[in-house]
Amino acid sequence: MNMISFNVFFKFCYCIRLVTGWDLSNFNIGTNYYISSIAIYRTKAFLALPRSICHNNVSNPTVVDVPWTGDYIYPSTSITANLRHQILDYQQWGVCEDLQDAISLAVEPKKPKIWILDKGSDLCPPKIASFTLSYNHIYSRHILENIPRANLNILVIDPEYDQYGYRAYIGNAGNNILLVFSLEELKLWELTLSPIDYPFGTISVDFMSISKTEPVLYIAGKNTTELFSLKLEQIRDSEDILTSNQVSSIFLHLGDSVEYNVTFHGHKLGLATGLETDLKSGLSYFMVNDNVILRWLIGSPLRAEFHDVLAQSYEKLPYVSDLFTGPQYGLWALVNPLPPEQCIELNAINENIPKPRSRVVRILKYNKFLDSMS
Repeated sequence: MNMISFNVFFKFCYCIRLVTGWDLSNFNIGTNYYISSIAIYRTKAFLALPRSICHNNVSNPTVVDVPWTGDYIYPSTSITANLRHQILDYQQWGVCEDLQDAISLAVEPKKPKIWILDKGSDLCPPKIASFTLSYNHIYSRHILENIPRANLNILVIDPEYDQYGYRAYIGNAGNNILLVFSLEELKLWELTLSPIDYPFGTISVDFMSISKTEPVLYIAGKNTTELFSLKLEQIRDSEDILTSNQVSSIFLHLGDSVEYNVTFHGHKLGLATGLETDLKSGLSYFMVNDNVILRWLIGSPLRAEFHDVLAQSYEKLPYVSDLFTGPQYGLWALVNPLPPEQCIELNAINENIPKPRSRVVRILKYNKFLDSMS
């Protein structure tokens, strides 16, 4: 493999930190399982294992919880298995009230509650469900009526709380479409995104990350290199978004579909997965063809000289499905053996499937005392 090269001033030294992976054999799941999303609450990590992707099947769970202790992850034991949450009781295939095909997970801020984006199946419509960790059951369900489920893949929660509670943003429900969901009101709205200075561009909301330093949502697609951003004050400050009981565009009292302007920043350095901001105004993503995680300085031109190479390794990072911020604000990578579109191709020749040493890799550590990333 050729190592990617950039004309970059290296201001930092970044090191990959490996931790132990998870043994999911207790769930009858082999080593080549695919994880699309992770949500961490205290000492538990919840994993989304889509039934429609790779080596999972309808008899296996689509959400499991495993131990998480920060820098060290311990394999499942009989003791920890007995301490698992009862989310496994709500995953029967073909029962539409249960979870069918979980694709994205998120923890509601300051609450012991996991929100789940469920793509559904040919029998069951897609939905958003919440699982409360205090009472150990599915707390709420909201059916995504008339929403195409094929490309639904991400749910992120806005950390800003107001009189209407928290909001979640959901993609991909179609080109130039962003779904907004009120966690408290259990209502859904569909917004149309219009790119500024890029009139013929198509926005695919496959990856999202909310800035940790300003009210901005960054958006990128899986099969495109464009990077966009949406100013969240437009949504946070709108009372109209909570005055309707139907799925529609914002400002329904006007009777028109109102477009939201988004900013076009340019093109990433290649096709990429994952999108995650940090506390030092950086935005990181994983370039698939080069097995490299790059960090772009937000506000700079989207060119190579304004990127830092954080990590590059085919053995340790064969495919990163997601980048996420851990409880201590460090940057982590969620690692899989293969991209989802290659699973069927290589399933017949199992010996050629990469075997990552770890399913989560810490890329950056945040030092709150020095206010720095290292």
